[in-house]
Amino acid sequence: MDVPDQKIIKLCKKNKREGFDLLFKKYERYIYTICYSYTYSQQDALDLVQEIFLRIYRNFERVDEKKPISPWIKRIAVNVCINFKRDNKNKVSELSIHSSTDEGENTLEETVSDGCFTEDEVVYLDTKKVLEESIMELPKEVKMAVLLRHIKGLSYNEISELMECPVGTIKTYIFRGKKLLKDSLVRKGVWEV
Repeated sequence: MDVPDQKIIKLCKKNKREGFDLLFKKYERYIYTICYSYTYSQQDALDLVQEIFLRIYRNFERVDEKKPISPWIKRIAVNVCINFKRDNKNKVSELSIHSSTDEGENTLEETVSDGCFTEDEVVYLDTKKVLEESIMELPKEVKMAVLLRHIKGLSYNEISELMECPVGTIKTYIFRGKKLLKDSLVRKGVWEV
C-alpha cells in the first residue's frame, strides 16, 4: 500500500475511520509477521495484532506529524510481543511451537505416515521443528533480536531503535543467540560439529 504516512496521520488525527482503515491495511501484514515470528501461533499472533492496533488507536494523539509513523508502530508491536511472552511464559500454548495445520502444511507425524513424502522432506520438517523449538528457548531479548535480524532482515540500527537499547547490545544479543542456537542444535543432534 503506497499511501503516504503523512496523509494517514492527518486522517487519523481528524478521527476519520478512513485514516485508521488505511493505517491497518498498510501495516497489518508486517505487524502480523512480527507477532507470528515471536509466538509461532496463528491465534496468538492475531490476538496480538488486535491488541497492537487498539494501542495505536488509543495513543494516536502522541504521534508527531513531522516524523514517520512506522518506527512508532514497530516499537509498539515489539513491546506488545515482549510483554506477551513474559506474561505467558508458562502457558501450554507456548509449548506447541506452531501448528503446521494452521498453514496447510503437514506435521512431521503426518509426513512420516504418508508414503508419498521423501526422506528429505521428513528430515526437513524434523529439522524445522527442532530449530523452532530452539528459538523459543532463547531468552526473550535475544530471541527478539535474532528474529528481527534474520527473519525480518532489519539492520542493527533499526533493531536498536525498536528494542530501545544500544547497537552494541543488539550485536551481543545476536551473537549470543547464534551461539545458543548452535549449541542447542548440536545437543539435539541436528547440527554436526
